[in-house]
Amino acid sequence: MNHPAPPLHYLPADFVPVDFSAIEPWLQELESRSLQSVADLEQWILDRSELESSVSEEAVRRMYENACHTDDKALEEAHLAYQTEVLPQLKPVEDRLDRKYLACPWRQHLEPKKWEVYDRDVELGVRLFRQANVALEAEEETMTNRYDRIMGAMTVVFRGETCTLASLGKYLEEPDRDLREEVWRLSAERRLQDEEALDSLFEEMVVLRQQQAKNADFPNYRDYMHEAKGRFDYSPEDCLAFQENVERYVMPVLERMQEHRRQRLGLDVLRPWDLAVDPESSALFEPFQTQAEQVDIAARLMSAVHPTFGEELRWMEQEGLLDLETRPNKVPGGFMENLERRRAPIIFANSGTTHSDVETLVHEGGHALNGLLSRHLEPVSYRMPPLEFAEVASMGMEAMAMEHYAEVYPAANARICRLQALEGMVTTFPWVAVIDGFQQWLYTHEGHSRQERADAWLHLHRRFLGQVDWSGLEAQQAKLWHRQLHVFVVPFYYIEYAQAQMGALQLWVRYRRNPEHAVEGYQQGLSLGGARKLPELFDAADLQFDPRGNHLGEWMQEVEAAWEEELRASVF
Repeated sequence: MNHPAPPLHYLPADFVPVDFSAIEPWLQELESRSLQSVADLEQWILDRSELESSVSEEAVRRMYENACHTDDKALEEAHLAYQTEVLPQLKPVEDRLDRKYLACPWRQHLEPKKWEVYDRDVELGVRLFRQANVALEAEEETMTNRYDRIMGAMTVVFRGETCTLASLGKYLEEPDRDLREEVWRLSAERRLQDEEALDSLFEEMVVLRQQQAKNADFPNYRDYMHEAKGRFDYSPEDCLAFQENVERYVMPVLERMQEHRRQRLGLDVLRPWDLAVDPESSALFEPFQTQAEQVDIAARLMSAVHPTFGEELRWMEQEGLLDLETRPNKVPGGFMENLERRRAPIIFANSGTTHSDVETLVHEGGHALNGLLSRHLEPVSYRMPPLEFAEVASMGMEAMAMEHYAEVYPAANARICRLQALEGMVTTFPWVAVIDGFQQWLYTHEGHSRQERADAWLHLHRRFLGQVDWSGLEAQQAKLWHRQLHVFVVPFYYIEYAQAQMGALQLWVRYRRNPEHAVEGYQQGLSLGGARKLPELFDAADLQFDPRGNHLGEWMQEVEAAWEEELRASVF
């Protein structure tokens, strides 16, 4: 595998957008350029895309380095300087460039199919832009960085060693229940130490976000973000209907799976520390110890789906595009970003040593494939699929890779990991319903109190909890949302996981029946990036877009049948 950066055609080869003064001359040229034909307009779009790609890569690089080292003041200052000084200066000029495009008479002569998504997105940007929000967005970025710093600094002393919370995750898979409970409580109590700081930070965020919505003439931030995220193909009401379908079709399956777990563990009730352990094993399964070993397992799984998929992940490792191992002062979670100038993906994780960490890398590897398969597209926005389909790339890769666990793990471990993956497909939907429903409540109940917020969270969590007993843990339960970084850092980025999981389920069903056809559709959909409307991307992958989850019942039947088949294969 080799993915060299494409040559620059508009900018000089040594161009680096280190600050606004380096970018400004090129913005001025784009703003003043005379457009005398359709060809002139298309070239202007491509030149603008080249500049935006370079700026995007610089911003991503600084964010990534800060996420890897939240205790490095210089890296934090470099990241925040770009977010609060450089990018805010760009936004008014970008708005003027958008308006230049919309006013150009040659716009009406562009090829409709090729440019309709770009045209629609520019119109949306102009409709939502408010100068007053530029400073608020910069301030919000400093707030999200505070969240990263708080979470990245969380460590505990366990068995005489200072440990990150991510590194303790493996102990929740320990057969020793007392140990699982000890570790769960230790992590939960550590999070509660920052309860006041996180609540206060979030309250600042809510006020700021509601003001952004009002500045843009929306009644609340929920409605503003629904439009800002380009959700042209479904409504907030569809998201509420999704909750109803999760309750109707998913919760019965989840509760049957939980009951099986309770029985196999020989417990009276399931507690929060009983949800990750293998009910049938007497030993913790740690499939790797180093980043190299983690990459090797994930690459083998991806190669089993298609030979080039795993090769791409190994290429990323060789190119230094992965930072996966857990360490103190590192942001929790995992993500993939594209370096748009180079047109290469970069993956971040905070991994322990468990199979779930392998799943995370496979998930982010699916995102990386999306970036690589669409790297040829122009303009830069066409290399950014809508989130609802971007997550099909990642969740779909997880689902297909699940069929190959036995090729990388011992048979007994592979079977358990497959059971857990099937259960994970089910548990995704209730958790998405909780997180999305909570955010919808937060921003449609302006001026709510801290207690009202806690009550709203608990109502939703209990509604989609199933059989897990949280008695005596009410304080921890009420603040469970603090660990969900999306609520703080990327608000309203969550319903997409459910939309995508429904696509991934369909892909998985097709893959089990006709692997070649499923992979072909997967590649076709990913290769379109964001150049087509959302339903068209699903169509290209031969999948159905179902924002309300009306077909969840039939897809849950497929999952439960596979789960029961795997259970029958067990020898008790």
